[in-house]
Amino acid sequence: MADSDDFDLHDPAVGQPVAPEEAAELRREVAYLRKRTEQLAASLVRGDTVAAAIRHELEQKRRGFTLMGELAATLGQDMDHDSAFAAISRRINGALNMQRTAVLVPNGDDTFSPRVLQGYDPDEGAAMQALRLALPGEMLDPLRPVLVTRADPDDRLAAVRGALGLPYLISTPVVLNGDVVALLVTGRLREQRPFLPRLGASDVETVQAVGAHLAAVLAGQRLREAENLANYDPLTGLPNLRLVTDRLRQTTTLAARDGFRSAVMFIDLDGFKRINDFLGHAAGDNLLRAIAGRLEACVRKSDTVGRIGGDEFVIILSHVDDLDGINVVADKVLAEVCHPVDLYGTPCHVGASIGIAVFPDHGQDVASLLQRADEAMYGVKKSGKRAVRFAGER
Repeated sequence: MADSDDFDLHDPAVGQPVAPEEAAELRREVAYLRKRTEQLAASLVRGDTVAAAIRHELEQKRRGFTLMGELAATLGQDMDHDSAFAAISRRINGALNMQRTAVLVPNGDDTFSPRVLQGYDPDEGAAMQALRLALPGEMLDPLRPVLVTRADPDDRLAAVRGALGLPYLISTPVVLNGDVVALLVTGRLREQRPFLPRLGASDVETVQAVGAHLAAVLAGQRLREAENLANYDPLTGLPNLRLVTDRLRQTTTLAARDGFRSAVMFIDLDGFKRINDFLGHAAGDNLLRAIAGRLEACVRKSDTVGRIGGDEFVIILSHVDDLDGINVVADKVLAEVCHPVDLYGTPCHVGASIGIAVFPDHGQDVASLLQRADEAMYGVKKSGKRAVRFAGER
């Protein structure tokens, strides 16, 4: 049949022309079918477009879920701010096809500066470290992450976009205890297909979730720092009196249950004040750190070395067989402390007065053991210093 409305219609049964009325009806049917075919074709095109959008959305979701899973697996470990920032930046770039990611931290004067720059060449990154950016208020709203997908955003964002070299970006603040502790900014130098998929709502949700995850990491880190301040001496990193007391309580509980001995040593440095007076407090701090390292080297990993203040240290021997074994450790400690420490090229000498109390011989509880060891140490001080004495000895 010719592709035209001007054709002869015949009855296929007899080969005779069709009546004009019937021909008109057939022409209307053909026109309808053509129109319907065009509509179906248009619907298929629209369906294909929608399917492509759904596939893209699902791919964005998949990449977001993958990213969060990887972060959960790798950021549960102890790491400092910079390491956490860098790990997140690398994974955002890889998982979301971002070309650059920056983490900005507040300077305390309403400006922010880059802490971590991922995807920048070294020279460019070094120059950007000195930036102090005043950020528009909307970039600090935790409920509304910023999405820039056009080449020329409004003037308030243009300065930030230009400074960070990100024509297309997503940013979200990292909020901890109501304060913005960082700003996560990630994006691209180009946006249009076929080079990269467009930034969309799912990418925004993922970056916002990463910001919340980073806040959780930093909260955990701050908690660990607070616990460290409560339990450890900031100068030497050794357990402080609070943690030493708790460790001694655990040790004596186990010793009473299992029927073995444990011991606590009080160590006071002889001649430390002279080092502080003549070489200064910085030299004294260096000396204390050196002595702390030597004391740790004298004992087992199961034992505890602590600094309880000034130039006083405590050693808890968790499991000892007899007094001879305690004496061996004490003599080693005394020799290590008395060995000169090099401070600024000058060999400095200190000594140690050591008092020892043994569980259960000299006390049944933490307080009595610490008191008896302290008394024995002061007995050494009074009788000439640089020696070891057990509780009850004269």
